[in-house]
Amino acid sequence: GTLRDNLTFFDASVSDTTLWQALEMIGIAEWCRTMPDGLDTKIGVNGGYGMSAGEAQLLALARLFLADPGLVILDEASSRLDPATEKLVDGAIEKLLQNRTGIIIAHRLATVQVLEYGLRKNLAANPNSHFARLLHTGLEDVLA
Repeated sequence: GTLRDNLTFFDASVSDTTLWQALEMIGIAEWCRTMPDGLDTKIGVNGGYGMSAGEAQLLALARLFLADPGLVILDEASSRLDPATEKLVDGAIEKLLQNRTGIIIAHRLATVQVLEYGLRKNLAANPNSHFARLLHTGLEDVLA
């Protein structure tokens, strides 16, 4: 399909304005503008534009912006990326996670910010730990 099809999953109701806003948020609007047919550029290995791993990852993040989910789960979102693309992905993820719940699965510590670490029982027993506050919040929800 086309770049547009890839972003919208063939939903013709998504306007170009909305698409360009998502691409601007991710930081890849200029790249998309350089495509031979813009949003109508055919992508794929058979006669279309072959994307790099980073380009594909950034388009996937643009799809998330368009879907506007309350929960975002990312599994190794910055793996297989060159440093410049990783910086773009990190910036996009930071914007994407604003006002959303995010679960990030990563092997590289540079991908996530570690707030605290230690044995589970020690963190749970410490009323000043983020983990204990999360547990307490969860229990309040269950007991309410």
